[in-house]
Amino acid sequence: MTKRNSDFVFFIDGKPVDEDALGRRLPTGLTLDAPSMTYAQYFRALEEALQQNALEPLRRSLEVLTGMPVLAKWIRQVRIDSVKHGALYHVAKITVSLDGRNHTFVLNSAMHLHRQKALQREWHTLQSLVQTPVGPYVPQALYLGRGHWHDESAEARPFGFFLGRWFEGFHEWHMEKGPDGCGETVRVWDDSPKGTVLTPRQTAQLMEQAAYILTLALDRESYLQVYPWHHAAGDFVVAVDQDKVAVRLISARNRTVFMPPGSQDHERLSAVAAFFFMLSFRMRVDRHQGVGDLVWASAPWLRAVVRGFFRGWTDAALDQEPLTAQQIFTTFQSFDAEDWEAVGSVLQDHLVVDAEEAPLVLRHLEEHARDLEKALRAAPLE
Repeated sequence: MTKRNSDFVFFIDGKPVDEDALGRRLPTGLTLDAPSMTYAQYFRALEEALQQNALEPLRRSLEVLTGMPVLAKWIRQVRIDSVKHGALYHVAKITVSLDGRNHTFVLNSAMHLHRQKALQREWHTLQSLVQTPVGPYVPQALYLGRGHWHDESAEARPFGFFLGRWFEGFHEWHMEKGPDGCGETVRVWDDSPKGTVLTPRQTAQLMEQAAYILTLALDRESYLQVYPWHHAAGDFVVAVDQDKVAVRLISARNRTVFMPPGSQDHERLSAVAAFFFMLSFRMRVDRHQGVGDLVWASAPWLRAVVRGFFRGWTDAALDQEPLTAQQIFTTFQSFDAEDWEAVGSVLQDHLVVDAEEAPLVLRHLEEHARDLEKALRAAPLE
């Protein structure tokens, strides 16, 4: 691949590219209708998109982060590292050298038309979240743009992209099946050869913080919630520091309301119960190592989810909050398994994010209702 600008350098998973690598096709994972393109086509498309209007995408993003005007000539080097190819987007890490300091961004690009629409929705969703209590835990959306990639016939095909803040030191993670088929361990895909398996204590922290983040993201007036989300898509990432972990939500595809809150306390309690059931159920679903069979997490992690939800409810309380955490906790503790199963039955269709999950939802709905009853009665409100 001939680079027209020597300041652009290219990597795949942290390794410099060579001619053999540039000729390879991009992975498409579980996606069947993704356009077929080589790494050379991909990198060329990203380079040309970032070079538009004297590096406007990078300049504008840097200006948001630094609060200062940025000239193109100040940008000394741009490193593009291809790191992931998911169902919706290709993900690259962009590192820019400016005044002797490196700034890192995520660049999500969508080559397929309907995925471009999804990318625009996600951009607007992230924009809507940045000024809310969940803002520090999601990527700041910095620049939305369009570019073109060229197929083998040299035809120019449009694609969409956006730049956002990169969470340095955070990594994807996934559940792994134990002997009984349930998700019993979590492995972080960090820079070590085999990844890092979290301890039970670290896993509980991860689940608590993920529940906390999603609860912070709940709009307490409209009950808009982040949806859909999925562990299998790598939507949450984690940083491990000795025995502690930190969690971030790196994808927010959309926000929706499943049960409006109404004006009466009992209506609001019903809406909260629906949000909590959805949150706690989806927190238990993943794919083995991210791409294998569906995995259903063990019940003990639910106590951490309960803690995260109530901590998030308290920390994001409105000035005139209609429902306190104690009111909600008292109500939830009064629910038996049949009550929770009734809540889940109303939400059954929404619990399925991927069509393949429908049998799993049916199989575990009653079990989850029983597990919720036990977790809530065993966990005092802290």
